[in-house]
Parts: sequence; structure tokens; C-alpha cells
Amino acid sequence: MSEIAQSILTAVQSYEPVLTEYGLLIIFAAITLEGLGIPAPGQSLLIAGALLSTRGQFNISLVLISALLAAFTGSTLGYIIGRVGGRKLLLRLPLSPSRLNRIDTLCQRYGTVLVILSRFIDGPRQLTGIVVGSLQMPTIPFLLATSAGAVLWVGFWGLGSYYLGQNIRIIEQVLKSASPYTWIATGLSIFALSAYLFRRHIRKKPPPEKR
Repeated sequence: MSEIAQSILTAVQSYEPVLTEYGLLIIFAAITLEGLGIPAPGQSLLIAGALLSTRGQFNISLVLISALLAAFTGSTLGYIIGRVGGRKLLLRLPLSPSRLNRIDTLCQRYGTVLVILSRFIDGPRQLTGIVVGSLQMPTIPFLLATSAGAVLWVGFWGLGSYYLGQNIRIIEQVLKSASPYTWIATGLSIFALSAYLFRRHIRKKPPPEKR
């Protein structure tokens, strides 16, 4: 068994007992708690639940819907907590005033993008709702951004894990059948393309102005 398959199997085995006992409820609860700034294995449970769906233990549609609703609910509740607590809530975090000002500036400029991207990063995923709520990010843009982030996140980790679990044997065969020369050629091609793009970027730079 390849390392990829072994790591997936280990992840499933770690969370299978709790998923078997509590079902989709534990996925919903863990992801919701993450949105409130509470550390919880929401993403890991989503992946494990999706992989167990390939065995028929869960319905993948229900797993995805549960995770999606939980992601939206958790981040929205975190946002409400932030709105009510205001900036005073942020002052309780171990952040310097200069860093808080930097975060404030970033939220004002790129708030929507930050909310979407933070969904994929541990730490920011748990705190973004509270932070942008404390900084008084407008409600409608936040709801749209957190909805988009939730859809992308659940699609990537949930649906992606499901299809990976279904096709893991095919992937293993492809990896085994690919010769070392194939990987070397691929690496050299990527390197050559990167070098070409870099040189093109350098050539496009305007020459320094003469004084």
C-alpha cells in the first residue's frame, strides 16, 4: 500500500469510531465550533466522513450539506459575536496595536477576499468571523464572502476527498506505473517554463530613468 493510501486509511481509522457513534451531528458541531474560535477537528472530520461515504456508511450529499450549513452557521455566529463585542474584543487577543491596525487596513481593502481565503487556513478559519465582525465589516459582503468560502472549502475537502477515496486505487496504479524518467521530464519541463516566464518578466521591466 502506498504512503498516500496509508495516510488516508490512518485518518479514517482515527475518526471512524466517533463518526460511527455520533454521525453527521459531530461533523456539524465541530465545524460550527471552529467558526466560534474554538479549536475543533472540523476539517479532519469532514474528510473522514467523505471517505467513509465511499464505503456507504454515509450519504455524501448529506455530509456535504451538513458541513456547508455548519461552516456558514459557525462563521456567522462568530461574526455576530464580533459585531456585538466590537474592537474591545480584539484587544483581548495577543496582538500589538500596530498589527491590529494592519489587520484593519487589510480588512477594509480586501475583506471579501480574506474571508474566502481564510477558510482554507487553520487559525484564520476559526477567527476570521470574529475579527471582521469586530472591525465592523458590512454584513451583506461578509455573508456573501463566507458563503462562497464555505462552498469552496466543502467542495475541495469534502467532495475532493470523496472522489479521491473512490479512485485511490487508480491513482496508486498511475503513480506506480509512471517511470522515474517521466517524473524527471515533468520536473525539467516545469523548471524550464518557470525560467522562461521569469526571463520574460525581467525583460518587460522598464529601464531605469536617466538623471
